[in-house]
Amino acid sequence: EKIHFLMRDLKLNKDRETLKRILENAIPKTVQDVVLVYVSVSGKQRGELYEENYVKKIYPQTIYGKLWSAIQVTTAAAVCAVVDQVLNRTELYQGFVTQESFRLEDFLENRFGRYYR
Repeated sequence: EKIHFLMRDLKLNKDRETLKRILENAIPKTVQDVVLVYVSVSGKQRGELYEENYVKKIYPQTIYGKLWSAIQVTTAAAVCAVVDQVLNRTELYQGFVTQESFRLEDFLENRFGRYYR
């Protein structure tokens, strides 16, 4: 409701500088965050129902001499890993690509996805 009020009612979606100033003044920055990643998948393998889970805690990290919050690391790493895979494996990824097209193993082995290991 509050974001709706800011963005639509006050039309701050059209004045990003004012929105940024308001949010930066009201919400403290931190690099002491933790991102929890939990993925659960269930399905049949060889006719039997299985479930697999991936759980990871990601903490703030220093990358190339700069400290980044956990949310910054996970957001940037995920986007960069997917873009990197698409650009470097054009034979696999063309047109509209769904998130299911990316294998976890390939994602984690990527130079950007490694921040999720």
